[in-house]
Amino acid sequence: MDLWAHRGSGKGELENTLKGFEIALNSGFKAVEFDVMLTADGVPMIHHDWVMGRCARSVDPAMAATDPLTRFDSLRARDLRHYSVQGEPIPSLAQTMAFCLEHGMRANVELKATHPANAIALGRAVLQAIRALPQNQQEHIQANWVFSSFYHASLLPLQGHDLALLYEQLPDNWVLHADALRASAIHLHWSGAEPTALRRIHTTGRVVRVYTVNDAEQAKTLQALGVKGLFTDRMTL
Repeated sequence: MDLWAHRGSGKGELENTLKGFEIALNSGFKAVEFDVMLTADGVPMIHHDWVMGRCARSVDPAMAATDPLTRFDSLRARDLRHYSVQGEPIPSLAQTMAFCLEHGMRANVELKATHPANAIALGRAVLQAIRALPQNQQEHIQANWVFSSFYHASLLPLQGHDLALLYEQLPDNWVLHADALRASAIHLHWSGAEPTALRRIHTTGRVVRVYTVNDAEQAKTLQALGVKGLFTDRMTL
Protein backbone atom coordinates (compact mmCIF):
# COMPACT_ATOMS: atom_id res chain seq x y z
CA MET A 1 0.00 0.00 0.00
CA ASP A 2 1.35 3.41 -0.98
CA LEU A 3 1.65 6.21 1.57
CA TRP A 4 1.34 9.79 0.37
CA ALA A 5 2.47 12.72 2.51
CA HIS A 6 -0.62 14.93 2.71
CA ARG A 7 0.16 18.52 1.72
CA GLY A 8 3.84 17.60 1.92
CA SER A 9 4.55 17.26 5.61
CA GLY A 10 0.91 17.16 6.65
CA LYS A 11 -1.75 19.72 7.44
CA GLY A 12 -0.16 22.36 9.60
CA GLU A 13 2.82 24.65 9.89
CA LEU A 14 4.66 23.92 6.63
CA GLU A 15 1.91 22.50 4.45
CA ASN A 16 2.29 22.93 0.70
CA THR A 17 5.81 24.37 0.91
CA LEU A 18 9.10 23.15 -0.51
CA LYS A 19 10.36 22.82 3.06
CA GLY A 20 7.38 20.62 3.85
CA PHE A 21 8.10 18.41 0.84
CA GLU A 22 11.71 18.15 1.97
CA ILE A 23 10.54 16.99 5.40
CA ALA A 24 8.43 14.30 3.75
CA LEU A 25 11.38 13.20 1.63
CA ASN A 26 13.68 13.03 4.66
CA SER A 27 11.00 11.07 6.54
CA GLY A 28 11.14 8.36 3.90
CA PHE A 29 8.10 9.27 1.81
CA LYS A 30 8.34 8.52 -1.88
CA ALA A 31 5.06 10.25 -2.74
CA VAL A 32 3.50 13.59 -1.81
CA GLU A 33 0.10 15.19 -2.25
CA PHE A 34 -0.29 18.92 -2.80
CA ASP A 35 -2.94 21.45 -3.83
CA VAL A 36 -2.76 23.74 -6.84
CA MET A 37 -4.86 26.88 -7.36
CA LEU A 38 -4.87 29.73 -9.86
CA THR A 39 -3.92 33.29 -9.01
CA ALA A 40 -5.83 36.24 -10.45
CA ASP A 41 -3.37 36.36 -13.35
CA GLY A 42 -3.68 32.66 -14.09
CA VAL A 43 -0.49 31.29 -12.50
CA PRO A 44 -0.80 27.84 -10.86
CA MET A 45 0.52 28.06 -7.30
CA ILE A 46 0.59 25.60 -4.40
CA HIS A 47 -2.00 26.53 -1.78
CA HIS A 48 -5.03 24.94 -0.13
CA ASP A 49 -7.44 27.52 1.29
CA TRP A 50 -9.67 29.83 -0.71
CA VAL A 51 -8.76 32.67 1.65
CA MET A 52 -5.49 33.74 3.21
CA GLY A 53 -4.58 33.76 6.86
CA ARG A 54 -4.59 30.18 8.14
CA CYS A 55 -1.57 28.64 6.44
CA ALA A 56 -0.28 31.59 4.39
CA ARG A 57 -0.18 34.82 6.37
CA SER A 58 0.79 38.35 5.50
CA VAL A 59 4.43 39.16 6.23
CA ASP A 60 3.16 42.51 7.51
CA PRO A 61 1.62 41.94 10.97
CA ALA A 62 -0.54 45.02 10.48
CA MET A 63 -2.25 43.28 7.56
CA ALA A 64 -2.74 39.91 9.25
CA ALA A 65 -6.16 40.82 10.66
CA THR A 66 -7.54 41.31 7.14
CA ASP A 67 -6.10 38.07 5.74
CA PRO A 68 -9.33 36.03 6.09
CA LEU A 69 -11.06 38.60 3.88
CA THR A 70 -8.52 38.20 1.08
CA ARG A 71 -9.36 35.53 -1.48
CA PHE A 72 -6.42 33.65 -2.93
CA ASP A 73 -7.78 34.10 -6.46
CA SER A 74 -7.88 37.89 -6.01
CA LEU A 75 -4.09 38.00 -5.73
CA ARG A 76 -1.60 38.03 -8.58
CA ALA A 77 1.40 35.72 -8.47
CA ARG A 78 3.68 38.63 -7.63
CA ASP A 79 1.42 39.62 -4.72
CA LEU A 80 2.16 36.31 -3.01
CA ARG A 81 5.63 37.52 -2.07
CA HIS A 82 3.84 39.44 0.69
CA TYR A 83 2.72 36.15 2.26
CA SER A 84 4.59 33.28 3.86
CA VAL A 85 3.92 29.92 5.49
CA GLN A 86 5.96 30.01 8.70
CA GLY A 87 8.61 31.99 6.86
CA GLU A 88 8.48 29.79 3.74
CA PRO A 89 7.32 31.25 0.41
CA ILE A 90 4.28 29.92 -1.45
CA PRO A 91 5.78 27.80 -4.25
CA SER A 92 4.66 27.72 -7.83
CA LEU A 93 3.54 24.52 -9.51
CA ALA A 94 6.67 24.68 -11.67
CA GLN A 95 8.94 24.83 -8.61
CA THR A 96 7.11 21.97 -6.94
CA MET A 97 7.21 19.78 -10.02
CA ALA A 98 10.95 20.45 -10.31
CA PHE A 99 11.51 19.41 -6.67
CA CYS A 100 9.56 16.18 -7.05
CA LEU A 101 11.22 15.29 -10.34
CA GLU A 102 14.69 16.04 -8.98
CA HIS A 103 14.14 13.70 -6.03
CA GLY A 104 12.21 11.01 -7.87
CA MET A 105 9.04 11.53 -5.85
CA ARG A 106 5.60 10.59 -7.10
CA ALA A 107 2.93 13.24 -6.70
CA ASN A 108 -0.81 13.52 -6.36
CA VAL A 109 -1.75 16.95 -7.69
CA GLU A 110 -5.12 18.05 -6.32
CA LEU A 111 -6.68 20.73 -8.51
CA LYS A 112 -8.68 23.20 -6.42
CA ALA A 113 -10.86 25.42 -8.55
CA THR A 114 -12.23 28.40 -6.64
CA HIS A 115 -15.40 28.71 -8.75
CA PRO A 116 -16.91 26.90 -11.77
CA ALA A 117 -15.66 29.50 -14.23
CA ASN A 118 -11.98 28.77 -13.58
CA ALA A 119 -12.20 24.99 -13.27
CA ILE A 120 -11.20 24.18 -16.83
CA ALA A 121 -8.71 27.08 -16.86
CA LEU A 122 -6.97 25.48 -13.90
CA GLY A 123 -6.72 22.14 -15.68
CA ARG A 124 -5.33 23.83 -18.77
CA ALA A 125 -2.75 25.72 -16.70
CA VAL A 126 -1.57 22.47 -15.09
CA LEU A 127 -1.34 20.80 -18.49
CA GLN A 128 0.62 23.75 -19.85
CA ALA A 129 3.09 23.47 -16.96
CA ILE A 130 3.59 19.79 -17.76
CA ARG A 131 4.08 20.46 -21.47
CA ALA A 132 6.78 23.02 -20.65
CA LEU A 133 8.94 20.19 -19.30
CA PRO A 134 11.37 18.05 -21.30
CA GLN A 135 9.73 15.08 -23.01
CA ASN A 136 11.24 12.47 -20.67
CA GLN A 137 9.86 14.31 -17.63
CA GLN A 138 6.43 14.60 -19.26
CA GLU A 139 6.46 10.86 -19.81
CA HIS A 140 7.52 10.25 -16.21
CA ILE A 141 4.63 12.35 -14.91
CA GLN A 142 2.16 10.60 -17.19
CA ALA A 143 3.33 7.21 -15.92
CA ASN A 144 3.70 7.99 -12.22
CA TRP A 145 1.65 10.98 -11.10
CA VAL A 146 -2.03 11.25 -10.20
CA PHE A 147 -4.32 14.26 -10.78
CA SER A 148 -7.40 14.53 -8.58
CA SER A 149 -10.19 16.99 -7.90
CA PHE A 150 -13.58 17.53 -6.32
CA TYR A 151 -14.20 19.85 -9.29
CA HIS A 152 -14.28 17.24 -12.03
CA ALA A 153 -14.27 19.77 -14.87
CA SER A 154 -10.71 20.66 -13.84
CA LEU A 155 -9.62 17.20 -14.95
CA LEU A 156 -11.00 17.45 -18.48
CA PRO A 157 -7.83 18.94 -20.01
CA LEU A 158 -5.73 16.24 -18.30
CA GLN A 159 -7.39 13.22 -19.86
CA GLY A 160 -4.70 10.74 -20.82
CA HIS A 161 -3.07 11.15 -17.40
CA ASP A 162 -3.91 9.13 -14.29
CA LEU A 163 -7.08 10.78 -12.96
CA ALA A 164 -8.88 10.34 -9.65
CA LEU A 165 -12.27 11.69 -8.57
CA LEU A 166 -12.41 13.08 -5.05
CA TYR A 167 -15.39 12.53 -2.76
CA GLU A 168 -16.12 12.69 0.93
CA GLN A 169 -18.86 10.09 0.58
CA LEU A 170 -19.40 7.98 -2.53
CA PRO A 171 -22.46 9.33 -4.41
CA ASP A 172 -24.88 7.13 -6.34
CA ASN A 173 -23.83 8.56 -9.71
CA TRP A 174 -20.07 8.29 -9.17
CA VAL A 175 -19.51 5.69 -11.87
CA LEU A 176 -21.06 7.93 -14.56
CA HIS A 177 -18.51 10.65 -13.78
CA ALA A 178 -15.65 8.18 -13.53
CA ASP A 179 -16.52 6.61 -16.88
CA ALA A 180 -16.93 9.99 -18.56
CA LEU A 181 -13.46 11.13 -17.46
CA ARG A 182 -11.90 7.66 -17.78
CA ALA A 183 -10.74 8.06 -14.19
CA SER A 184 -8.70 5.13 -12.89
CA ALA A 185 -9.17 5.86 -9.19
CA ILE A 186 -11.54 7.16 -6.54
CA HIS A 187 -10.24 9.06 -3.53
CA LEU A 188 -12.50 8.93 -0.47
CA HIS A 189 -12.46 10.56 2.93
CA TRP A 190 -11.81 7.97 5.62
CA SER A 191 -15.36 8.40 6.93
CA GLY A 192 -16.74 7.32 3.55
CA ALA A 193 -14.39 4.38 3.06
CA GLU A 194 -16.78 1.75 4.36
CA PRO A 195 -16.79 -1.82 2.99
CA THR A 196 -19.86 -1.45 0.75
CA ALA A 197 -18.50 1.65 -0.98
CA LEU A 198 -15.10 0.03 -1.43
CA ARG A 199 -16.67 -3.07 -2.99
CA ARG A 200 -18.67 -0.94 -5.42
CA ILE A 201 -15.50 0.75 -6.60
CA HIS A 202 -13.41 -2.40 -6.73
CA THR A 203 -15.97 -4.19 -8.90
CA THR A 204 -15.24 -1.62 -11.65
CA GLY A 205 -11.51 -2.35 -11.46
CA ARG A 206 -10.64 1.06 -10.08
CA VAL A 207 -8.09 1.88 -7.40
CA VAL A 208 -9.22 3.35 -4.07
CA ARG A 209 -7.09 5.73 -2.04
CA VAL A 210 -8.26 7.22 1.26
CA TYR A 211 -7.61 10.57 2.95
CA THR A 212 -6.64 11.65 5.61
CA VAL A 213 -5.59 8.60 7.65
CA ASN A 214 -3.48 9.33 10.73
CA ASP A 215 -4.11 6.19 12.78
CA ALA A 216 -1.99 3.06 12.26
CA GLU A 217 -4.80 0.63 13.13
CA GLN A 218 -7.18 2.33 10.72
CA ALA A 219 -4.50 2.09 8.06
CA LYS A 220 -4.20 -1.68 8.59
CA THR A 221 -7.98 -2.11 8.38
CA LEU A 222 -8.17 -0.17 5.11
CA GLN A 223 -5.30 -2.14 3.64
CA ALA A 224 -7.12 -5.38 4.48
CA LEU A 225 -10.15 -4.00 2.61
CA GLY A 226 -8.09 -3.56 -0.54
CA VAL A 227 -7.30 0.16 -0.33
CA LYS A 228 -4.18 0.83 -2.43
CA GLY A 229 -3.07 4.18 -1.03
CA LEU A 230 -3.40 6.44 2.00
CA PHE A 231 -2.85 10.16 2.43
CA THR A 232 -1.53 10.98 5.89
CA ASP A 233 -0.48 13.96 7.98
CA ARG A 234 1.82 11.76 10.08
CA MET A 235 5.41 11.44 9.02
CA THR A 236 5.58 8.08 10.80
CA LEU A 237 2.55 5.80 10.32
